[in-house]
Amino acid sequence: MSRPAPKKQSIASAANLCITRNHKRLLNNVSLDVEPAKISLLLGHNGAGKTLLLSLLHGLIKADSGTVLAPPRQQQRMVFQKPIILRRSARDHFEFLCPGLTEDAVAQWFAKAQLSHRIHSPARQLSGGEAQKLALIGALACEPKLLFLDEPTAHLDFEATRFFESQIRSANKAGTTILMTSHNRAQAERLADHIIFMDQGKIAETATATTFFKTPSSAAAKLYLDHN
Repeated sequence: MSRPAPKKQSIASAANLCITRNHKRLLNNVSLDVEPAKISLLLGHNGAGKTLLLSLLHGLIKADSGTVLAPPRQQQRMVFQKPIILRRSARDHFEFLCPGLTEDAVAQWFAKAQLSHRIHSPARQLSGGEAQKLALIGALACEPKLLFLDEPTAHLDFEATRFFESQIRSANKAGTTILMTSHNRAQAERLADHIIFMDQGKIAETATATTFFKTPSSAAAKLYLDHN
């Protein structure tokens, strides 16, 4: 079932989202607007609800209550912290993620990710960094309007992280709106236009990146920044 489009000033929005599991409120009345054509970073401690919120916005799970408005699913993509890799070649896995591209276009994406030598390898034999690159190029090749990234560089080395960040910037310049989680403050400062800070299942603060890192307004954000 398609979901309604969000209001014009946002590409996706949520209102009063709540999720309770095992008598614990994991998301508590969460409302937000995702600004179009921006890179927004979801920050917060482990367990704050960041990944859960991404999954809700992408339509992977349903909230107990509240509403989500977003573009149609075919105009969205999500890259997980640990990608799900199919039992097929890297080339065929890419085709599953983004079907219909020409062979030349596929080859160009693999070259961009420095994976040309692995294009016919079993996808499950790729290293962790290679698999994550494959997941990213498979998402970006579809030119989504909205891209969700859940700590995509958490286990990557410097070179792979630099590749990811350059591709994130390029996709954003081409018009893709990005909502991303990260525990890396330096990365958030490099990439973010806008910060959404979560604490204990709630949104404690939203601000431009410059404002958030210089003058956070919430006590929870100040404490977070003092220790990151």
